[in-house]
Amino acid sequence: MHTIEQLQDMLAEHKEWQAKINFYRSEIERMKETLSKTLQDESNQYNMPHVEHFQNQFILQKDVLDIMRHDFKQHENKIEAHSSKPVLNLAGMHQNEREKLISYEKIFKDLREEFQSFIHKDAFS
Repeated sequence: MHTIEQLQDMLAEHKEWQAKINFYRSEIERMKETLSKTLQDESNQYNMPHVEHFQNQFILQKDVLDIMRHDFKQHENKIEAHSSKPVLNLAGMHQNEREKLISYEKIFKDLREEFQSFIHKDAFS
């Protein structure tokens, strides 16, 4: 059985996770806008595979965020219900959810760096 403080810590961390998901969603929207503006300025057909790659990645990453948000909400429900109906291995489940976010953050960082490199080089020359 977890203490009230442990459950409160998990819920506080969960709020941080939700804020991070919202941040990543807004970053994806920002990158989509940047890509769109870049396409309006230039029309180099050789870059279309790269553009399509990023468009697909943005869609995929938004889908992953939606799934994580749903999973995190389900996990939050388990934390909140724990006091009335204890959940076995809640701490382990919490760690798994934390690791999902850490893994996503690494993937997102790589995507953002790849995107920035593409946008800032003379890709459309």
